Amino acid sequence: MKDSDQKRPLHLGLFGKLLTLIAAISGCGTFLAILCAMIAISYEVMARYFFSWPTVWEIEAAIFLLIFATFIGSVHALKDDAHVSMDMVAVILKPHIRERLNIGISLASMFFCVFVSVKGWEMWWEAFSLGWRSDSIWAPPLWVPYIFLPVGFTLMSIQYLGMLISQIVSTRSSGSKP
Repeated sequence: MKDSDQKRPLHLGLFGKLLTLIAAISGCGTFLAILCAMIAISYEVMARYFFSWPTVWEIEAAIFLLIFATFIGSVHALKDDAHVSMDMVAVILKPHIRERLNIGISLASMFFCVFVSVKGWEMWWEAFSLGWRSDSIWAPPLWVPYIFLPVGFTLMSIQYLGMLISQIVSTRSSGSKP
């Protein structure tokens, strides 16, 4: 089995299709967020340069959109295995050890994502319930960008769960033994 085949998740039925759909939606949303951020910043540059119109919303809106792209886009990157990996040690390991290492890393990563997700939901609720607003002149509510972190990490936790199931099934079906 080639390395590229090992990175492909197994078919997980409806759950796998749902994960693929969520990742595709997050990828499209990320593309649109980056495009809108680019348009907002370009508008700011042209409005100030050509018309001397100061604006108060575009920088903060672009920052919110890039926060969205970072946390929601990570789901798409994780599904496509496009995240940064340091596999200098893993490539020299035997395949059955590498499989178990991947399961352990995915499990630890999922627990990290669950922890950050829980703390992110707490932070979002505090901002939402207390009505926190930005200190800028535009003063948008801060719960808007704050929700991107817990949503992104919750979706990544679910994605890691799918990866774990896929890795465990793959390890058991390949019959790899120590």
